Amino acid sequence: MRRKLAASPPKHNLLYKRPRAATLPPIMSERILRWGCLGTGRQLAKFAETFQWLENNALVAVASRDADRARAAAARFGIPRACAGYETLLADPDVDIVINALHNGLHCEWSCRALAAGKHVLCEKPLACSSTEVDQMFAAARRHQRQLMEGLMYRFHPQIAEAKRLVDNGAIGQLLYLHSARIAHGRESGNPRYRRDAGGGALMDLGCYNIHFARLFTGEEPARVTANARYDADGGVDTTLWATLEFPGGAAAQFVCSFEGEATYAAELVGTEGRLVIPHPWNPPLWPTNLVLIRNGKAETIIINPPDAPPHPLAAFVLE
Repeated sequence: MRRKLAASPPKHNLLYKRPRAATLPPIMSERILRWGCLGTGRQLAKFAETFQWLENNALVAVASRDADRARAAAARFGIPRACAGYETLLADPDVDIVINALHNGLHCEWSCRALAAGKHVLCEKPLACSSTEVDQMFAAARRHQRQLMEGLMYRFHPQIAEAKRLVDNGAIGQLLYLHSARIAHGRESGNPRYRRDAGGGALMDLGCYNIHFARLFTGEEPARVTANARYDADGGVDTTLWATLEFPGGAAAQFVCSFEGEATYAAELVGTEGRLVIPHPWNPPLWPTNLVLIRNGKAETIIINPPDAPPHPLAAFVLE
């Protein structure tokens, strides 16, 4: 059985349980909102593409510690200003919002410095390297009356909104068990993800998706966590990690994340009356995508049509 669903914008605030400095009003303006990006890595290309779909928003500056790299990135993506040094971008009065696309180890420091400079901040995932850093970042956002959000992109996909709706409405009964995987090759040894001081490791880079997925669908924080890992001998970071999370409501989640295995991305939710399979939970390779709902031995394929614009934290950040 197959049915189609028109893509409608997910209610983002219902999909994210982490406290925000967002007791503040949404960032709404009649003028163009001007964004600057810290960092010139591969995420910059994704951000630059998304700005083509956003009205009244513009990427106006990019910063790197290497002036030549900043100029090259600005030229490649048509960004008006190239800043030599992150401080230069933060001092720019014509930047309203900062994207922190630096490596994980710099998320806390430069997000806090951007907030102190009067900028709103959209920070790449994972938000920080520890709960202490998270507390520090949200304290800075509240102190300076600015917005702060983690850019965990998968939660803005319409398929996740529909999966959450199905589970919340009892389509699989009481949720008992979740399983998810995010495994891939391609993290070369020189990558900051292999450095402990850069907040590296499979858990920080990939496992943040799995953990958020479990917290999202249970609506709870885990009461007990057990984990094991394989480590890189040189960098000292976890290259494969598998874990079990037990939640107060009785559900359990298991996941694996890895830099060193054949690509595997599926997720599954099992309940007392059925199960829901999400073949590509993190980033569907093609649209339309689908969910598979299995009840009483019968599988129903639910087609999720593509959204009108790329599902991306940029749009949600402005609207939330």
